[in-house]
Amino acid sequence: MSNSKNDKPSLTGQKLKTRKRDEREKYDSTAFRDVFFQGFLECGTDLEQITKWLDGSANKLDYRRYAEPLFDILFAGGILAPGGRILHDDDDSKVSRTDMCVAKVGQDQLKPFYQVFCKLIRQYKYLEKPFGDSLKKILLFLKGFNDVERVNLAMITGIVLGNGLTTPSCLTSLFEDHLVKSGISLEFVTIMFRAWLKESGIDGISSGLKKAQLDNRLMEFMPITKQSPESFDKYYRVNGLSEIADLQAEVEELVQSTSAVIEPQTQAQEPESSATEAFSEGTTATQEAQEFSKPLLGDVAATAASAATATAATATAAAVTATAAAATARKQVNRQML
Repeated sequence: MSNSKNDKPSLTGQKLKTRKRDEREKYDSTAFRDVFFQGFLECGTDLEQITKWLDGSANKLDYRRYAEPLFDILFAGGILAPGGRILHDDDDSKVSRTDMCVAKVGQDQLKPFYQVFCKLIRQYKYLEKPFGDSLKKILLFLKGFNDVERVNLAMITGIVLGNGLTTPSCLTSLFEDHLVKSGISLEFVTIMFRAWLKESGIDGISSGLKKAQLDNRLMEFMPITKQSPESFDKYYRVNGLSEIADLQAEVEELVQSTSAVIEPQTQAQEPESSATEAFSEGTTATQEAQEFSKPLLGDVAATAASAATATAATATAAAVTATAAAATARKQVNRQML
């Protein structure tokens, strides 16, 4: 006879139910890629059809979760592995890369491709940050692309920045040593600045760089052996970018003028500091004389007091002289500022 207290309920034959909010599919970027490629195959090379397909597939493909592979494919044509190489599937029958991407299309299709990005981000605002992050990653992996592909990526970057679709902070990837030393960074920004100028002019470039705090770092795109004002100016003027050369000259002039104002101000503060120290020494000497004279008698006390008083007088005179020098220095600074 079984004891009812020890009987445990059996789940045999019962189907467990889970809440929908607890159900979450495993992250599978390759499955996302395969569905993506199938959609592109149906659209062909028609970017308008691709835009419509992307818009209609947002919920099905979960762009919020798969934003990184989404932009990897649109920029590079496939999922990027560390180092910038395209991730290939073990199954050779599966396509790993499409030619309908920024890196592979003709230059005449780059502006229409920008419209694909623009419409996608305007429709789904949550893609704005992942877009900027993906572009920054693409620039970091530039060595993984060939010369033609890098030209396309530079041009689309200029178009994107010129229209404010993301911020120039993505360009910090180009400060990496391996890109600067090889000259890839300089080649990239040269092409990028040409495209950027066409979109928004030098005022747009200047404003964008200042907001990203990059306006005073243009020299860092050049290999270290060429990082001089003369080399910078010559390079950009020879390459038809005199506007960038002029922009750098303005930055250097501003730095020099700021230094010219700060240095006299520092010099003016030095006499004031000397005056304060001299006055302090005089006061201390007087106090020491007073303390010293208390336990002494007669001539010894008088002599000590006289010596201390003389020291105090000398220090006070030095303080007056230093104060006058400080006033003169301040006048010189004011004249320079005017």
